[in-house]
Amino acid sequence: MKTIIIALATLGLTAPALAQASAVERNEAIYSADGTKIGKVDRVLTASDGTVTGVRIIYRGKFIIIPATTLNVGEKGIATSLSNAELKKL
Repeated sequence: MKTIIIALATLGLTAPALAQASAVERNEAIYSADGTKIGKVDRVLTASDGTVTGVRIIYRGKFIIIPATTLNVGEKGIATSLSNAELKKL
């Protein structure tokens, strides 16, 4: 078992937990980098292998897609590393 863990670490499989497992659910709250609630998950986007690639939320009256690489599990729940200013550009 230790060999498998070491091999995975060597391969650099340290992507965010959300990119590796379907930990995000519809209607789950999403928070910005500063801890502000920015919306709820409208849709979870996945690749053909089931890996989460992003989430679609309604932000300021329009749909935006937040990449899974920016998501992580924070103290409040699912959070993105993107700031409100960066979210406005999506």
